[in-house]
Amino acid sequence: MNNKIDIIQEEHCSTGIISLRSDKILTYKSYDHIKTCNMDEAKEMYAIFMKITQGTPHLFYFDNTNMTRLGAEERVFVTDTLHHFAIANAMKENSALTRFVTHAMIYMNRPKIPIKMFKTENAAITWLKSLKI
Repeated sequence: MNNKIDIIQEEHCSTGIISLRSDKILTYKSYDHIKTCNMDEAKEMYAIFMKITQGTPHLFYFDNTNMTRLGAEERVFVTDTLHHFAIANAMKENSALTRFVTHAMIYMNRPKIPIKMFKTENAAITWLKSLKI
């Protein structure tokens, strides 16, 4: 059995790399120096997510390890659009600050899809693949 995961499509944006894997998981990994995301960047990422998924929501892995803040307008935008390209979102995080920001976003702007945070990419991907969606 071949367990090799290939990248089917990959695009770079101003904040990171967006990829679609051969197992149909959409991924986003921010560049190391990116600590936040403004509205123009969020809209740029959204356009790429929609292009890559062709408007069909996918399982979505987001490497959130560098993010330390997200403005109120950006939080609302993410919450209002995430379900357009994602059916579930697994996030990798590595700090109490990231957990706090993410929990605040989820509490203040209820997402329309399941969102869960993980310490490792492997655990996040395993959770996504376990969903019966």
